[in-house]
Amino acid sequence: MSLKHQAKVLLREVYARALFHTGLWAVVDRCMPRRLTILAGHCVAPGASLVPGHLPADMQITEARLERILSWFQARFRLVTVGDGWRVLRSGEAERSLVALSMDDGYRDNARVMLPLLQRLGAPATVYLESRPLDERRVNWSHKYFWLCARVDFEDLARRYGAATRDPRASAAIAAALAKSSEDARYHVKRALKYDVDTEDRDRVIDGLFAEEGGDERGLCEELYMDWDEARALQAAGVELGGHTVNHVILSRCDGATAQREIEGGAARLRAELGCATPSFAYPWGRRWDFDAQSSALVQHSGFESAVTMHAGVNTPSTRPTELKRLAIADDAKLHLLATEACGGFELLRRVGINLSE
Repeated sequence: MSLKHQAKVLLREVYARALFHTGLWAVVDRCMPRRLTILAGHCVAPGASLVPGHLPADMQITEARLERILSWFQARFRLVTVGDGWRVLRSGEAERSLVALSMDDGYRDNARVMLPLLQRLGAPATVYLESRPLDERRVNWSHKYFWLCARVDFEDLARRYGAATRDPRASAAIAAALAKSSEDARYHVKRALKYDVDTEDRDRVIDGLFAEEGGDERGLCEELYMDWDEARALQAAGVELGGHTVNHVILSRCDGATAQREIEGGAARLRAELGCATPSFAYPWGRRWDFDAQSSALVQHSGFESAVTMHAGVNTPSTRPTELKRLAIADDAKLHLLATEACGGFELLRRVGINLSE
């Protein structure tokens, strides 16, 4: 981390703690225009400890921490779903600023752990569903990669991948990742497998390694993902369900026909199984290089009123409806930073040319 970045992180912490602990966040909130803050997570671990397993820590938040975050916001902001929040914000009728909880992919713990928590608090949420795990009980390559990383020595896994691949770019990317610290190597290999390799070759190699280690794809999907009955139970309990493609692909790297099948196909399956339209969509992976103008247009054409990204910030009525910002939450989420973003504290600094956000 560069000295400049270290200084930015320190200033961000000092500023956020000052607003949060002095109560000045409430003054900023009243002074700034009304806004919609969307929290973005994946899995909810029961209790106060993360669940041991193959899922990375940045995809998990404990039930206890999520309850603390939601309870704090519920007492001070209006909790909404993403779809309702965006409609209220655009209408200009929001009496208080809005906060929405969203969860990506459709993991089983959303139904078994998160839903009882939401019901205890009387809080809403939005869950974005991939349709392939629900329909076929199959998972995308990244879950097999996480599963392998949890069970196989990483250097051995990388060596075996390099021996099996037919893509010279993959061999070079893995070699470069292994030259980094062991803590970073898994992340850098995952990033290379997302962006820098032939995807058909990647899927073939990962599938082969998964099978060699005795992986059971259906069993892994049953462990991780809810089924349609659980999705309908969420819907019946008032949780908003949204689209997240069929296969969790990077839309900006798809041709037009493939992107259309992914977006419209997922939306059609949700309509068929849930009996109603879904107002909101989440781009897989969600960074600005993971979607483009084509995929945004297809989202709108498929009937979605809004689409969320994974870029940090809050939303105002002038935010593009297909580029709503979200704040990632995991178990290391800091309430003072979330509160400072939600009250408009970081946006206030941006107005005077100081950017401490993200």
